[in-house]
Amino acid sequence: MNGSMASAGFIFLAIFLCGVTIGIVAAVAVAIRREDRRYSLSGAAPGVVARGARRLNGFGGSGSHYLPRSWS
Repeated sequence: MNGSMASAGFIFLAIFLCGVTIGIVAAVAVAIRREDRRYSLSGAAPGVVARGARRLNGFGGSGSHYLPRSWS
């Protein structure tokens, strides 16, 4: 394998890994936004993506049981 093929392989690998990283960050951002809208941080996760985001962030479901004033 010559040098140009090896460098092309490294470039493709770097692009792939950047895409995976961006995909994970986007999934966590969507899950966090969904949890903020539903005020579900003190309860169970509303979906698989939210559960994964909680696991990646190291956040459990136990904590304050805050509800907005309009919900009381």
